[in-house]
Amino acid sequence: MTRTLIALAASVFTSAQAADAPQLTVYSGDYEAVAQSQSGPGGPGYALLKQPLQIELGGDRTPFALSALPTALDASSVQLRPRGAAQVLGQRFDFALASEHELLQRAIGGRVSVEQSAGTTVLRHEGVLLAAGDGLTLRMDDGRLKRLAHYDSFELATMPEGLVAAPTLNWTLSGRGRQTFDLHYSTAGLAWRAEYQADLKQASKGCTMRLEGAAMLVNRSGADFDSVSLTLVAGQPNRVTSAGPEMVAMAAPRAKMVMADGAPSPEVSGEYHAYRLPGSAHLPQGSIQRLPLLDAANNVACERRYETGSRDGGWQPPRPIIDRNFGSGEGEQPVQARLLFQNRKADGLGLPLPAGRLRVFDDGELLGEAGIGHTAANREIDVVVGQAFDLSAERTREDFRLDRSGRQMEERIRVVVRNAKKEAATVRVLERMGRWNDWEIVASSHAHNKLDAQSAGFDLPVPAGGETTLSYTVRYRWPADVTLP
Repeated sequence: MTRTLIALAASVFTSAQAADAPQLTVYSGDYEAVAQSQSGPGGPGYALLKQPLQIELGGDRTPFALSALPTALDASSVQLRPRGAAQVLGQRFDFALASEHELLQRAIGGRVSVEQSAGTTVLRHEGVLLAAGDGLTLRMDDGRLKRLAHYDSFELATMPEGLVAAPTLNWTLSGRGRQTFDLHYSTAGLAWRAEYQADLKQASKGCTMRLEGAAMLVNRSGADFDSVSLTLVAGQPNRVTSAGPEMVAMAAPRAKMVMADGAPSPEVSGEYHAYRLPGSAHLPQGSIQRLPLLDAANNVACERRYETGSRDGGWQPPRPIIDRNFGSGEGEQPVQARLLFQNRKADGLGLPLPAGRLRVFDDGELLGEAGIGHTAANREIDVVVGQAFDLSAERTREDFRLDRSGRQMEERIRVVVRNAKKEAATVRVLERMGRWNDWEIVASSHAHNKLDAQSAGFDLPVPAGGETTLSYTVRYRWPADVTLP
């Protein structure tokens, strides 16, 4: 995989834009939540917009309004910054949309014209609106009150004050002539995630694969974004939510882009990695787009592994656990199919890989899907792609002995792995030594590796159509100052 982002499809991106084009930065995370429902202020998804505005000013108090804004706009984040000597005297965000209910409630006390069907005749009533709810109440011009239990339509001469057809920002500006301002705001309702596909190749000397990556970008913010310079950031800054329309506050992002020969590449900046996409993007409201993100890498070295047992670890008991029935005990346990590969340059990668979904195919057949987190260069990726159908395991506790005076206990475990495949397989058996932190395997039918402070792994070759039995004994010891229950 080369260290560049590949050029995006012409249907999505047009030619390179001017330096003063709007700049949209979309952060990863919350993709599924955004894709499934329309977002509001403080909702899932996060993006930042920086947009230059040319405004003609005519004196000390020039009004200026801007609509076509996201319904998920964070009003507390809006800043209009003059580049020159102009001044911003005031700012207001009107977000009360003109629904039928809001129109009638705010029209109370004003004149209204109402149409009402009476058989084949349409009656027209005009007067002052006194009440609106379960029907309308009007004061007619001759002083009579008329209640209309039902009506077909109503007409208002003007939009009631405080209502807007779309979210609108209003400013009062000071200055003269054509001035340039920079508008900054954040909004919910935009999110992205990485989408990877691994195509495994059959090879006599091991596993190799082709890996490609794309970005899935969703816009449910309530506004279109046309001809914007688009940056995708792999990282989730902390966000603080509060009640009301001003829902989200956040520290300024610490992500910058570095361009190389016009082809974007992921660069470390602060805590995040960011990807500047070439050209200009068009992101309609209510759209999900698949954008090529990373060049395909061929012949990436990988490992297919079968594994059974528990990877649960980390917890250590405060004292030896002497209950015979402690632990996973006996019974059938699944065998998982895993895929492992190194994110390093020597294996064709070596890039910071954003979090997303990995889909794994073998000869065109889907093996499974798995989520991966943000993965730095030179780190291993290890995912479960499914459960092996033709492999099974059965675990039995054969013996348990407690020697209080000798301050030790021994446990003998047997694991039988069966293979119904037509070819031999190697299955790694993971065993957790969870009774105490001082343990030793004193007898075993197969070699083992100590994986961490409380687990061991055994690699069992299992013949085609046959089975292999693992049997081992683990001994735990504890010092004299440890008290047993």
